[in-house]
Amino acid sequence: MRKVLLAGMAAAVLLGSAGAGSAQPVVVERYGHWDNGWGEAPPPPLHRWHRWRGHENEWYGHVHNCMVRYQGYDARRDMYREGHRWVACAD
Repeated sequence: MRKVLLAGMAAAVLLGSAGAGSAQPVVVERYGHWDNGWGEAPPPPLHRWHRWRGHENEWYGHVHNCMVRYQGYDARRDMYREGHRWVACAD
């Protein structure tokens, strides 16, 4: 009985770990990598934001850091809410 139980548990662990690796694909683009577990991929940085020119591959990492650090972060503005005003996110 123990052998059957152990074999069943081992099979369940193997099947569970095989499915977990392919459940959430990571988006790798020009703007870096985005894990879908973090939520929906943010829009690209606006063209008029000069500080991201030449550093586009760091955009997704920046957005994720700001999302974790500031609860009211908005990726379209690259700003977060602090009281009644919007503050630029600089990580």
